Amino acid sequence: MPHMHVDPAHAAVLARRQTFGRRLRTLRTAAGLSQAQLAEAAGLNRVFYVGVEGGKRNVSLDKVFALAEALHIEVTELFRSPDEQADHPTL
Repeated sequence: MPHMHVDPAHAAVLARRQTFGRRLRTLRTAAGLSQAQLAEAAGLNRVFYVGVEGGKRNVSLDKVFALAEALHIEVTELFRSPDEQADHPTL
């Protein structure tokens, strides 16, 4: 199978990052945390975290796990679809 290059400026890539950032913001605010507090709890630079939440930065798998741990949630909660979120309004 040939290696596929992912263009970080491609609309689909940007849309995925923005969706993830919105979900992260929803979970962070539900937890009563500021961006700085969550960034620190997850061991991330605050400016980097702001970029992730804003859909402008890509986040590694290790950082995804660190964010979930800092939010005291399962990693899968970070990837719930809007339909699944409606089924779990407190998440």
